[in-house]
Amino acid sequence: MTLSTTTLLGLLKQQKYEFFSGVPCSNFADLFQQVSLDNDITSVPAASEGSALSFAVGAALAGRRSVVALQNSGLGNIINPLTSLVQVNCIPTLLLISVRGHTDEPEDEPQHRIMGANTHALLDQLAIPWSEFDGTPQGFMATLVKAEEAFQRSISFAVLVRKGQLSAGLGVVIDGEQQVSDYPLSVGSALEIVSETLRPTDLVVSTTGFISRELFRLSDRPENFYMQGSLGHCSAVAAGVALAHPSRRVVALDGDGAVLMHMGVLSTIGYASPRNFLHIVLDNEGYVSTGGQESTSVTSSLEAVAVACGYRAVSRCVTSAELSDAVARGLSTEGPHFLLCKVNQSHSRSLPRVTSHHTPEENKRAFQTALNEQAFHLQAVPAGVAR
Repeated sequence: MTLSTTTLLGLLKQQKYEFFSGVPCSNFADLFQQVSLDNDITSVPAASEGSALSFAVGAALAGRRSVVALQNSGLGNIINPLTSLVQVNCIPTLLLISVRGHTDEPEDEPQHRIMGANTHALLDQLAIPWSEFDGTPQGFMATLVKAEEAFQRSISFAVLVRKGQLSAGLGVVIDGEQQVSDYPLSVGSALEIVSETLRPTDLVVSTTGFISRELFRLSDRPENFYMQGSLGHCSAVAAGVALAHPSRRVVALDGDGAVLMHMGVLSTIGYASPRNFLHIVLDNEGYVSTGGQESTSVTSSLEAVAVACGYRAVSRCVTSAELSDAVARGLSTEGPHFLLCKVNQSHSRSLPRVTSHHTPEENKRAFQTALNEQAFHLQAVPAGVAR
């Protein structure tokens, strides 16, 4: 059974929910688009799950009943505000949790396995009552009744949503062609330029989602470490590699949603100042792998943030020529460099998954082997000989 997002929002409004925030997941169909078009609900597209919960708490303090939507992987990002803010102050919130990696469903991507097996136990440990949604209007209303009972005791309530239980509502098309903006480059064409400029010894850490999948399609190599989860942490992982191996050039391939989720790491990178680090952000102004929901980079200048955070050099690119020149400079001069490239939202319909050929552990071992073997050769070069 499936419930349309239009019907879901109607049922929420019947129960006087007026505020919505969260982080997208593909299991939610077009929920985020639908709520943004609804004049009866105030919606905030948050950069992280913890921020979404905090927005909802603020609205609740002002007397408005709130909903927070998130994937179960994001539970880790809300534990602190959930326990030290929501529960301590007895401010109830409805959590719509998209469940990936559930143990009684076909095997999901490996990054969902651990949280999928522990979602119920984690909610129980946090003393948050929950209910599995059955995909019907009656079932959803039954969960809202249970939520109301919890709210009367100032306790939050979680509704667990599975893949295929929500369908697109009226007025929003999510199954047609991917949106193509005015920016000339796609993620794939941008990565072709980056890949052509890389040297064999250059190391790459790529963010989760379509960016890693596009890189895998175009240029799978042992020197690539593909992030299979942990949205927002790509740049910190790459900078950690760069600081530990200053003789190797390290490239972080990031996205706007990922940078927005943990923007504070830009300040840390500027402070640590790894000179062998190139941070490339492919900014398509949305969360394309989860349905094309808009990100807040539309109204933000991430390159200006990088300047303020202390990156040595910052570039903004739109054309292929600009990108090619900026990557070449970033790989040949001292960093840290920040390169923002505006791209459109078009992708191949048949992007392969990294896990179709490499398990996460196999990818890790190959990357470490490539890193250490090349490091040995670099150390063996006699002094004074060009590398």
